[in-house]
Amino acid sequence: MAEKKEQQIRVEDQVRALIAQIESIRAEIAALDAAINALRQTVATLRTLKRLGQGKNVLIPVGSIAQVEMKIENLDRVVVSVGQNISAELSYDEAVKYIEDEIERILALRLVLEQTIADLYTQIDQLIRGAQGEEQSEEENK
Repeated sequence: MAEKKEQQIRVEDQVRALIAQIESIRAEIAALDAAINALRQTVATLRTLKRLGQGKNVLIPVGSIAQVEMKIENLDRVVVSVGQNISAELSYDEAVKYIEDEIERILALRLVLEQTIADLYTQIDQLIRGAQGEEQSEEENK
C-alpha cells in the first residue's frame, strides 16, 4: 500500500514538473508573439511611410511623452538593427525583406515550441494512463 502511494506521488511530481515546463514554454511563446507583432508593425509603418512619400510631415516619438515633427526626405535607405547593437543601412526593399525573414525565423521557432508543448502533454497523458493502468491491474489481481 505504501509503495502504491509512493508511486502515485512520483507520478504527481512528474506531472507537475512537466506542467511547469509547459508554462515556461508558453511564456517564451508569448515573448515571441510580442516580437512578431512588433516586427509586423515595423513593416506596416515602413510601408505606410513609403506610401505617404517624400515631403510629407510626420510626428516622430521622442521618449514616451514627446513627439517632434519631421519631413520624410528619403525612404530609399533604412537603418536596421541586425543584433548586438549593430545596425546596417539597407535599401527599403532589403530592409522589409530582412524584417519579414526575421518574422519567419521567429515563427519557425514558435512552431518548434508548440510541438514541444504537444509532446509534453503526450508525456503527461502517458504518465496518467500508466498510473491508472497499474491501479486497474492491482485491483484485478485482488
